[in-house]
Amino acid sequence: MNIVITGASGFVGFNLSHYLMQKGHQVTLLDQDDYCQRLVHGSPLHDMPYIKCNLAEDRLHLPPDTDHIIHLAAMPHVDYSYHQPSEVFRNNTLSTQAILQYALTHGIPLLLASSVEVYGGEWGRVYRESDPYSPVSPYSASKVACETLAMSYAQCYQLPVNIFRLTNLYGPWQLPDRIIPRNFGRMLDGLPLDIQGSAVRDFLYIDDALRAIEQIMLSGQNGQTYNISTGIGTTMQEIGMLMEPLARSAEAMEIRQQEPTQSRGSSLVVHSGKLRAAFGWYPEITLEQGLEKTFQWYQEHAEWVRQFSREYHATRENRSFIIDMARYAVPAV
Repeated sequence: MNIVITGASGFVGFNLSHYLMQKGHQVTLLDQDDYCQRLVHGSPLHDMPYIKCNLAEDRLHLPPDTDHIIHLAAMPHVDYSYHQPSEVFRNNTLSTQAILQYALTHGIPLLLASSVEVYGGEWGRVYRESDPYSPVSPYSASKVACETLAMSYAQCYQLPVNIFRLTNLYGPWQLPDRIIPRNFGRMLDGLPLDIQGSAVRDFLYIDDALRAIEQIMLSGQNGQTYNISTGIGTTMQEIGMLMEPLARSAEAMEIRQQEPTQSRGSSLVVHSGKLRAAFGWYPEITLEQGLEKTFQWYQEHAEWVRQFSREYHATRENRSFIIDMARYAVPAV
């Protein structure tokens, strides 16, 4: 199958491109840049076709034999959207509208990446696809808009569309401004773990998510939405306790109960029963196994990680820890 992946130099897009290539698919990469230098370091992808394109602004041309589009391109950082709401909403919605229109014009099925952030997140709840939208951040509001736009194309024009909502993923090549890679970077440099906030989240290892995405692409029923998640809640402090034995540093964790912004729900645990019933999918890698595998990867790729050392050395109490602040040339204050 010939597949175009938008946002191919991002964390999920980069890993998905590798995965689908290894499964025998022909993959075309599409992104506006390789700012995080994943493609430079990921040599197997050098031979893949690459389209440099900003979907929100540029005219789009895809290979004429494209069988499927997986749309991952977005500004995905919740905290960045708190500081730059109009930029995130504009980029995410315009890029999605552009790719939907292209898919419609050329008759290409489309798989849209969304986020469990659309549920908001209340303490004690486990969310399902049938639960209503309750976005908390500008980022999650943009994903709600993208989902409803995609479903309008499915309804009005019968465009084959599926949506998948990703939970909190982690694994190789993730930028160190999320809790797990950020603290692995700190561990590499002998710094104490910096655990901030008391939220509960649903963590899934990237490889399990990639399997689910491929299954939805190949066999998903048109017009359906699938959660990709574990259904297991883990507190930020529990993440720190699981990471701490992997560290050589004897320094104690630094724990701050208060999140730096009001852009996240208190608890976001999500049921994936629809995906499991349709495809027999379930997570194969436990959180303990995934953390160990991820830390080993960060140790082996310390050179790539340390290009972002300024961000993971910074405190989360201001926005200088967000790598997108440097990427999009927004002054960090």
